[in-house]
Amino acid sequence: MTMAILAAFIPGSYGGRALDKAKSLGYIEYPPKEAEQLAVVRCSQCHSLDKVTKYCFRCGPPLIVVVHNMKAFVTLWQKKFPEQQVPALTDAEAVAIAQVWSALIGNWEDGWNKNDLIKLLENDKALLKLLDTPIKARKIEAALAGKSAPGTYKEVFDDIQQPKKEQEKK
Repeated sequence: MTMAILAAFIPGSYGGRALDKAKSLGYIEYPPKEAEQLAVVRCSQCHSLDKVTKYCFRCGPPLIVVVHNMKAFVTLWQKKFPEQQVPALTDAEAVAIAQVWSALIGNWEDGWNKNDLIKLLENDKALLKLLDTPIKARKIEAALAGKSAPGTYKEVFDDIQQPKKEQEKK
């Protein structure tokens, strides 16, 4: 809050940059719309959005794990190709991006063993904290619930288990 007030008194684009930096460092939460824009901009640096939106539960682990792997990959990329400017994902950006894609593409964390997800997140404190947060309590993911990215074939693990649940009732 203090950063937002201070940024209001900083002239020109410097105030906006100060707010952006405060959000990327986790001092101010990303509003859902800004988080969505962040996800599109950051992920489209390396992937086509069509590729991102086609990711599904058959492709691999939940998106929270994919975002963790992208954080690690960007770090390796920076070491191998220092001349190419791909900025590292901060923890706050990773948490926001994971929520955006989980909301817009699908969240199948419930379909995975939680201990497996914890191992795959390799002590990534920010994403482990997100994993421990109920989906309905994730502000960005909850705000974007019911929406989907253009071109997405959205599948949620509950939808996949629906026939199984109906069979159990019989």
